[in-house]
Amino acid sequence: MLTATELYPLLAAVLQAGGLIPHATARHSVAQHLAAVVTGQNLRPSARARALPSVMPSPARQRLRRGARALDRACLAPAALIPGLVRTVLALVRAAGAGPAPGQPWLLALDTVRCGRWEVFTVGVVARGRVLPVGWAVLPYPWPKGQFTPTVCALAARVGACWPPSETAVLLADRAFPSKALFGTLRRIGWSWTVRLQGRHAVTPADGRRCQVRELLAGSPSGAWREEAVTFGGGPDAPSGTLLIGPGLRVLPVHQSGPASLAARGRQAERRAQHVASKHPGRSAASHDGWVVLFTTEVEWMVAERQYRARWGIEGTYRDAQGGWDGRHGWALDQAAARLSTAARVEALAGLWALGVLVQTWLGLRVGTNAIGGRALRRWATTPRLSVWARGQFALGDPALHTWVRATLTQATVILAGTPPPLIPLRPSAALLQTRGKAA
Repeated sequence: MLTATELYPLLAAVLQAGGLIPHATARHSVAQHLAAVVTGQNLRPSARARALPSVMPSPARQRLRRGARALDRACLAPAALIPGLVRTVLALVRAAGAGPAPGQPWLLALDTVRCGRWEVFTVGVVARGRVLPVGWAVLPYPWPKGQFTPTVCALAARVGACWPPSETAVLLADRAFPSKALFGTLRRIGWSWTVRLQGRHAVTPADGRRCQVRELLAGSPSGAWREEAVTFGGGPDAPSGTLLIGPGLRVLPVHQSGPASLAARGRQAERRAQHVASKHPGRSAASHDGWVVLFTTEVEWMVAERQYRARWGIEGTYRDAQGGWDGRHGWALDQAAARLSTAARVEALAGLWALGVLVQTWLGLRVGTNAIGGRALRRWATTPRLSVWARGQFALGDPALHTWVRATLTQATVILAGTPPPLIPLRPSAALLQTRGKAA
């Protein structure tokens, strides 16, 4: 693997070309810590301290202090990093051929990951089965009462304020996030959405009768999708859209269709049935589990269902950030964040993680685009199942690709140098100011 000292100048050039950290001193400091993360493949303080580049040998305590001071830098806060990160991610993903087709929107996934006593909210760009974070926010866990929805809305507004007006976007989210406030925020920033609903959520169909989603499942035909124009909730400010109710067709990958995998799924179904029987007597486990209910701005169910499937890439990104595919090759974000005492430091650590994901995913996207990377890819695995994040990890550790890694990072610098500057909002969004007022 390339050493942190060798990677540091390359990463500093990428940060400068992307407009991520304008201040020279801060940029070189962050580049050193980013090189330590990418080299050590870990976010824990001890791992970063061991890999941290240094001109002179220094004791471990001094290295640990350097790592702690890095999390106090304002340039790693979301407000400072998001504008450049949005511009850099869109430019590199499009240059790698992983962006949307002409005329199609970008897909953004919204979700949260638990890191000890902290909850990290992230919004990221979907690219080849993974998600590159472009925005994040932090709340302590258990969540303070009344702060979940305002935090989500402020995060969406902050990313939307930096989003290029010429690029369309669709936000994908799971059942924990639907709210009138969120849909109103998305409408103000000009984003579409495809969000899954729970059975308890209230909607108003065309007949004006307000009801819960679970009441509409009984009238849905088995094995087919049903489309209906509804508003979410009620009242004059209720957002309108299309309610899609479908069977949630399950397509098993080839490597999960064997007897052992099917037996494991059968045992899981039995445990689910026992849980439903104990918590909800008289209700069948299969009555609602097989249904998918989406509230979307799309008009065709096939488009919305395909968009929502892409949301699962964020689960793989969270797995990479924690234990990895086998519990040993991840970056231990949960362990590193759990040790921190303030939300500001957790946000800075998440910023360092977002930069590392960007660098490693860029390398993974470029592997296989030429003969050198193609031969390396065939050495690493016998099937094409390696994620772009894992490909970047193997590329960094392959001695035969050292020259290729340098050239690919230099190529990223050239691409970013020819990209328009990031869109930096002149003032905080209204949703963000409202959240700060409530917190005060």
